[in-house]
Amino acid sequence: MPPTTVDVAALLESQKPSAADLAAARNAVRDVREARAAAEKAAADTGSAVRRGMGLYLLGRARAAVATLRGAGDGAAVRAVRGLASLEDGDPAGAAADLATVAGAETALATARALVGDGDGARAAAGKLGADRKADALYAEGMALEADGRHLDARAKLEAAVAADPAHARALFHLAHMHDLAGDDEKAIDLYRRCAAVEPTYVNALLNLGVLLEDHDRFTEAEALYRRVLAADPTHERARLYLRDVVAAQTMYFDEESERKEDRRAQVLRTPISEFELSVRSRNCLAKMEIKTLGDLVRKSEAELLAYKNFGETSLQEIKDILAQKGLRLGMAAEEVPAASREDAEAELDALFGGADDDADDDEDLAEGGDPRSLPVSALRMSVRTQKCIEELELETVGDLADRTEAELMASKNMGKTTLDEVRKKLAGLGLALKGETAPAAEPADEDEGDDAEDEDDGD
Repeated sequence: MPPTTVDVAALLESQKPSAADLAAARNAVRDVREARAAAEKAAADTGSAVRRGMGLYLLGRARAAVATLRGAGDGAAVRAVRGLASLEDGDPAGAAADLATVAGAETALATARALVGDGDGARAAAGKLGADRKADALYAEGMALEADGRHLDARAKLEAAVAADPAHARALFHLAHMHDLAGDDEKAIDLYRRCAAVEPTYVNALLNLGVLLEDHDRFTEAEALYRRVLAADPTHERARLYLRDVVAAQTMYFDEESERKEDRRAQVLRTPISEFELSVRSRNCLAKMEIKTLGDLVRKSEAELLAYKNFGETSLQEIKDILAQKGLRLGMAAEEVPAASREDAEAELDALFGGADDDADDDEDLAEGGDPRSLPVSALRMSVRTQKCIEELELETVGDLADRTEAELMASKNMGKTTLDEVRKKLAGLGLALKGETAPAAEPADEDEGDDAEDEDDGD
């Protein structure tokens, strides 16, 4: 059905959408001003949870739609919208439960069942697809094979689905994800791009593509993708987190070669003065000035050294010759402009994205007696690579993360010691620890430092 023929306002009023109606309405909301206005009006309706949930879903705000419809009963419209939104929001189990009896949602149902490892259930859903839905049937069969662990056969089915329908978004996305996990970044990027070009756009395709582009230092392209997600849903937590990280990566770019040079230079500057052959007079003067390393020495100017008693031109030349051997000179440390501190960088990011406010919200939840284990993993505000590792393990809450052992986390292909240490640090900040490890003891709050504690919330 062409987007321009969909009466979104009437669909929202009837509250009896099919899966096909919802897909067509989403296209209409993207392309037609009146359709989007109707969806926005419905999303702001506090009098009808069903109407509001439908409006939020049509606007691409899947998580908000699920939250709105959670207590809205089990009517057909509620199950259809809540099921599709749950699938987009990373809750395949909830999606499978809702979509089981929704007519026309067999493809989404097969996806949900496959993602929870129910190959037989996915195959049963695939069997209900008619001959006129060849691409959907091939895709659903591929997802069933994936659930059974038959990855090569699953890939072949998904490739056949894409051949039958080059714009089959679900097949493109899961095929891209397979290549992503296999480490074939070039193929995964191509498939994610093709998926992102299909309307309505898969938000997860934009996010996964952004992360891959970041891995290849293509930060500007990744930033554009995250901003595209936030343009549709300004509250999208992962997009906000990823955007913060990619902006930080561009302002604090890591140059490996420069870092190696800095490391070598730091080692030289730590060299003790005692390792060099100096005259007794020069050695005694430096000792009295408490100059113990080359680093201490380059912080001094010629004038400062000559101003010291008994330190003359001969001693000065002796010092300058030693420094020249190491490519150093007096006064060079004072000429360098200090790099911005981590606190300065975080303050700049908080000004851009309101990080301080977000942290305040998290603190408020905990202050009201909230269980930190119930917080979404995104509340930990971890780096993109760590967040991606956790998503691959399909962990949604802080409690899910804390219930994993070190070995289980290290099973993720990109999880290393640095990312594991970051996870431990974030959990420790909430008084938690990984399974089998000891949680840090809670420290008594200092009333005099209450304001400072709020100012030092980690905005990472």
